[in-house]
Amino acid sequence: MRQLLTTALLAGCALNAHAWGPDGHATVATIAAGLIKGTPAEARVGALLDGLTLAQAAVWADCVKGISASQGYTYPAPGKYPECAPLETPARIAEMADYVKRNDRQCQVGPDEEACHRQMHYADITLQRSRYLPGAVGTRGDDVVGALRTAILLLQGRPAPPPPDLRSAREALLVVVHLVGDLHQPLHVGSIYLDAQGRRVDPDKTGLDEASFTVGGNSLWVVGAPRPPAPPTPASAASGAEPVTAGFGPLKLHTLWDGVPDKFKPQRVNAAWLAEARKIRPNQGDPADWPARWASQSLDQAGLAFEGLKFSPKQGSHWTVVLPSGYSAKADAIKRQQLTIAGAKLAQLLKALFPN
Repeated sequence: MRQLLTTALLAGCALNAHAWGPDGHATVATIAAGLIKGTPAEARVGALLDGLTLAQAAVWADCVKGISASQGYTYPAPGKYPECAPLETPARIAEMADYVKRNDRQCQVGPDEEACHRQMHYADITLQRSRYLPGAVGTRGDDVVGALRTAILLLQGRPAPPPPDLRSAREALLVVVHLVGDLHQPLHVGSIYLDAQGRRVDPDKTGLDEASFTVGGNSLWVVGAPRPPAPPTPASAASGAEPVTAGFGPLKLHTLWDGVPDKFKPQRVNAAWLAEARKIRPNQGDPADWPARWASQSLDQAGLAFEGLKFSPKQGSHWTVVLPSGYSAKADAIKRQQLTIAGAKLAQLLKALFPN
């Protein structure tokens, strides 16, 4: 679904592929680790992760993007990405390569679409929907909701047919820890669709016009917000995207939402933050059904993320967007809420999956 329509767009998406960035994912995992401390879930998770902390494991599903299918499923840039360093032993690189081989082109992939394992990090539901509905534009059986459900089913010991193709409980856990974070980043669930004049359209009612797709906010360039060159990521290396090397590149709306300020980084998780997370009400019923409920909550937050934005007519492959006054503070409040909820939900899920 999230087609990469031009070479330039491919580069932009690759550079901005990490929901929350590694710090945000580590924050979610750090909150969860604090909430499962002393429980049977902590022991079981520790055994499956085999020397990795939960925070280190949280970036595994992004670090696998450093495996290059075009270079024989090798890992061509060891040492380049600090967050991936704990995963760069020969055995763990081989583990990542094996996962990518099984989840590279095995789903329905269009000629210009991302590899299957990349597509499972998001959905692109139009903001006009009030909840996650399978079959709506922007959903797939192996989107972030479907992939997370499959991993949960495997950890429950139930049939978990691919995609994604998960080989073990360890692999399923590595996927779960990451995708719970992805699912709570609002722009990894909700997307806006715009016509050539920058007006909202509803693809579920009008039919999907690929030209209206904003690629999860990667095709929306924020006016008046230049930024320095982006650092390389495993995704950019795998795609062959060239980093921005001169001047300032545009800040994309998706990048703005992936960013985690210092005050929300994992080292800031303290007793007060954990106490706040413990107040998050747990879901009831089958844990395999929880991801769809979480997606609906994130879709609500995506609506708030797009509230008050003004869009230009389309300019080539992108639109420009003007943010309303006070937007940064509003975004930070939503980010902290979503990081807290994600950490709480991950802990609740792990306790449900490993009760004893």
